[in-house]
Amino acid sequence: MSIRDQLKQREEDRQTPKGNGLNEGLPEGVTRYVRLGSELKDGRQFVMLADPDTWFFYFCHEDGDFATRATYVKKHTCLHSPRGTGAELKGFTKANGGACISCKAKAKRKLYFMVPVFDLEYQTWRVLDIKEFHAMNLIGDYDKLEKAAKKFSKDYTVVGDIITITKTSDGKSYSLGSGDAEVPADAAQFVGFDFPYEELANFRDEDDIITLLNEADPGHVDKSVLPGVSGANSAPAPSDADAPIDISDEELPF
Repeated sequence: MSIRDQLKQREEDRQTPKGNGLNEGLPEGVTRYVRLGSELKDGRQFVMLADPDTWFFYFCHEDGDFATRATYVKKHTCLHSPRGTGAELKGFTKANGGACISCKAKAKRKLYFMVPVFDLEYQTWRVLDIKEFHAMNLIGDYDKLEKAAKKFSKDYTVVGDIITITKTSDGKSYSLGSGDAEVPADAAQFVGFDFPYEELANFRDEDDIITLLNEADPGHVDKSVLPGVSGANSAPAPSDADAPIDISDEELPF
């Protein structure tokens, strides 16, 4: 295989989430990740499979300009992230250069959540991969729905029930409400299921991350911390608050 072919294969490998068979059982072109924009455009009903306290959270490094579609740092999972549920968020909120080279290079860091749902159309589990802003909106709606229902049934829980997720009226986020479909019998087996979150989050090898950082805009990362790089090229530590809201339906993790 020529060096050109090897480099092409290397890039294709980077784009492919780890975990053989991750999308097994789904039709061609459908992934475990719900395409937020296109699939939720008119609202869709799912079975909720987990309480927000057990939604998987992780961090990604990414930076760009939504208005111009410019990419400064290509999206990739921060190595200073949990590999499963049950971790304390406060243990991962601060960047950790000892655990992740992108943290050391001061690449902008964002919090994401994976929400497991049972897809009524495809009759299997999938995940909503959403930023912190959208997760907060869904959790607020989740709590309102559950609180209202408990007035009539104190043991009610949204987990295992039908919910509807759709875009908000301003098109900038998502909302969660009750659904009216029948809960499929097959959905119950996925409540409390051990979902392969580490594979879904696609943790890269450090060498691959270093390649991405070398390719990044020098004004948005500190390349002086990368192996083989000398001299100061330090970018200021970015603020998580100044990133644009992006709910592109084509954006998959990493």
